[in-house]
Amino acid sequence: MTNILIGKFGKVISFNSEKWGMVGGDSESAILISCMAQSYPDVNFYIASRNDFNKIDSHTRNAINKNNNLFNIWEGYDSQIDNQSWLRYYFKMNKINLDFGLFYGGPSSGCTIPNSMYLITEPDKTATPMSSSKRSVGIITKYLNDTGLPYVEIGEDPRYLPIQAKDLFNRSRRILCAKNDITFSVKHIKEYLSREIIETTIPCSDIGHSYMFLMNEDKNDLLNEPGERNTKINVAMHCTASQDGSVDKWDLVKDFILDPFPETFIYGKWDEKIIEGKHQDQFKEIPMTDLHSVMYDTKYTLVIGGSKTWGTQSKFWKMLIFGILPFFDPDNENIFDAPEFLEIKDANDFIEKIKFLESNPDEYLKLWKQCQALIHRDGLWDGTVFFSNLEKEIEDVFDIRLERKGAIEYKSSSIFLNKNESDLLNFFKQ
Repeated sequence: MTNILIGKFGKVISFNSEKWGMVGGDSESAILISCMAQSYPDVNFYIASRNDFNKIDSHTRNAINKNNNLFNIWEGYDSQIDNQSWLRYYFKMNKINLDFGLFYGGPSSGCTIPNSMYLITEPDKTATPMSSSKRSVGIITKYLNDTGLPYVEIGEDPRYLPIQAKDLFNRSRRILCAKNDITFSVKHIKEYLSREIIETTIPCSDIGHSYMFLMNEDKNDLLNEPGERNTKINVAMHCTASQDGSVDKWDLVKDFILDPFPETFIYGKWDEKIIEGKHQDQFKEIPMTDLHSVMYDTKYTLVIGGSKTWGTQSKFWKMLIFGILPFFDPDNENIFDAPEFLEIKDANDFIEKIKFLESNPDEYLKLWKQCQALIHRDGLWDGTVFFSNLEKEIEDVFDIRLERKGAIEYKSSSIFLNKNESDLLNFFKQ
């Protein structure tokens, strides 16, 4: 049996979909772990992060762990043992030899382990980690440092890749994301209490990260026709203080959306200081899970990436599930083989293309069907495409071949949480 340590830096993992919020990537690590446990019955997965797996209902827990190969190492945690020593204690006591680790990128402070590194401003004093970072990141970084376990990082948010903990000197072998032929560099201590700061460069691989979202959704939810849509444009996106500063989302939505289409609303969480002014009434802090009727009534949207070098990911597929035509902002790379018409040069190009489609309904329907053809591929929904890419990288990095013998039978949608409580079912009956 292959033994994999799996988790996420910086956050407690919730398998309870009702706790998945509108920002923060709450669902990603739970989806990855759940789908991998179901798909690889000959692999044991040990959850390194704090989590609520043992608190969810038994039916859901048994469905996820149908192969009895998912282990919550925090179940039965002995509080007499320091939490940063628990992982090493657990595996030693149970005589388990791990093969490698797979960790989602997430937020971290520079220091995660007590007495591990000196302060830059006061070289004679050691840094003290924040309690949250020690609890959610340090438990993993200390184990990685102390054991030298090889691992890879996975994610789609370049702010968290690689993990920013400067006291982590056992660095990942590779970053699995949405880019090929690029590298990340990170500075960190050479060893515990070393005053020498070194820089490690980590290669990246494109594993089609956005496909992971689809393997937790139901292909039967796709529409056959766009249906009647009375709302021209709406945008679902967030812009908070933690967002990547390389993209001015306010300028984009103002020039492309709010000014030329004053009837438009922006749905999501925005910093009040950013939207203060004449357009502030057009922003509504409502999660996509509560916008079913709005989304199914919308024809077009603009998907805006979080970085000029890092385009949007799962949101492209979400828009297609709702039957919306997603246009890319000028800095948003088209990584989906989508029709070139959806790529826009500037605000005027976007406005003219909307006018063209509105004046030519046959062209709108043609483009709609071209986009839907992208998402109707079976391999996107059963994990085949995503896992094939992941298997290739794992074999390349660790020389271990994972065999996908199982199927994903349990799914918990991250966008249709209120499916049975809304009028969503009416759309599926069309």
